[in-house]
Amino acid sequence: PRAIIAPHAGYSYSGETAAWAYKQLCGTEAKRIFVLGPSHHEYTPKCALTQCEMYETPLGNIAIDMEACATLRATGEFEDMALSVDEAEHSIEMHLPYIVQVMGKRPFKLVP
Repeated sequence: PRAIIAPHAGYSYSGETAAWAYKQLCGTEAKRIFVLGPSHHEYTPKCALTQCEMYETPLGNIAIDMEACATLRATGEFEDMALSVDEAEHSIEMHLPYIVQVMGKRPFKLVP
């Protein structure tokens, strides 16, 4: 698939639905995965990009595609997310373990 839509409520509320969505990535050859989520803590008229190089999950770390982030940043249509905002935001937090699980050992980078 080129895109999936999955809920970000807690696992007890929407975990099964999210699992079905992410199951579509099984066997994918994707090398770059974009994850978009709403901002719960800070208003921004633009999309915000992480400044982190890695996200940690209970199932393993995910490398951030810094080159893709730099390309997006250079358009002027994006802004940087402060580390404190990034750490407090939970909109994509529930998605990351699913991605690690379905991607297995296949190399990929994340653009959150």
